[in-house]
Amino acid sequence: MNCTCQEFEKHYPDCTSCSEDKRLKAGENGRKYILNNLSQRRVCKVRVDDCVITSQEECKCDYLFIVCSPEQVEDENFKPSEQLYFIELKGKDLIHAVEQLTQTIEHFKPPMNHGQVFGQVVLSKSPSVKSIENDAKVVRLKKLLRKYQGNFEYGSRQYEKDFI
Repeated sequence: MNCTCQEFEKHYPDCTSCSEDKRLKAGENGRKYILNNLSQRRVCKVRVDDCVITSQEECKCDYLFIVCSPEQVEDENFKPSEQLYFIELKGKDLIHAVEQLTQTIEHFKPPMNHGQVFGQVVLSKSPSVKSIENDAKVVRLKKLLRKYQGNFEYGSRQYEKDFI
């Protein structure tokens, strides 16, 4: 599946909401992710867990924010590229959140020329940073995201570092 705004709107309309709001939010149980859309681009918020991916056996993240590519561009060499923000809202188990992000990205398999891909986790409690950074699962996710010119970050309670 192409990870585009149009694909999710077409195939998962009940799971996808799009807007040009300046602040887009996803939250649960006191944890909140905020995407600051200062450029007021079109952004689709996709509920992944129990909507796009309904299997209870499959590990998946909570949300996907897609910064939509401009729809009409005159340049014939223009290649559309969405920015993808995979979001997991978690209690305190960062390693499990990393697994959820990794498996969700691998599930959708965005093409390498797709655009940037980011992994963000919002925790209710911060883990010990030293023990996390060298964990094999974290290293694997960071390596995967670097292929897409993206990164992995996490924060506690509220994550509001992304600006487009």
